Amino acid sequence: ALLIVAAWPLSRSVWFSLTDASLLHLYDAKFIGFKNYYKVLHTDSGETLYFGVLMDPAWWNAVWNTVRFGLTSVVLEIALGMVVALVLNAQFKGRGFVRAAILIPWAIPTVVSAKMWGWMLNDQLGIVNDMLMRLGLIHE
Repeated sequence: ALLIVAAWPLSRSVWFSLTDASLLHLYDAKFIGFKNYYKVLHTDSGETLYFGVLMDPAWWNAVWNTVRFGLTSVVLEIALGMVVALVLNAQFKGRGFVRAAILIPWAIPTVVSAKMWGWMLNDQLGIVNDMLMRLGLIHE
């Protein structure tokens, strides 16, 4: 699962960085090696910039937007998480109901996923078993 979710997109990004791909011509890309990196680190006159892309105002704008978003989301998540934890830890009437109301939406996707995998891997009626039999990899 990690290969599909993390490694594949990362490797594709590295590959695209070594091509002349654009969003309009993604699949017509040709391998150009490190020319993209060279363009980022050098000026038109051929001199090397100190920290290259860091001189670009659009790049700095993107960096600061990312930093602001990251800090804001982390601070809000910590604050709201602490508030919810303190509320759930306090003694009050209906505490069990509130805990269930918060935990059930978190637990249901896991339960549904486990049940679906159980059905797919069922030894008699599962789709995985059926495909393996059709491919001749298993007999029963």
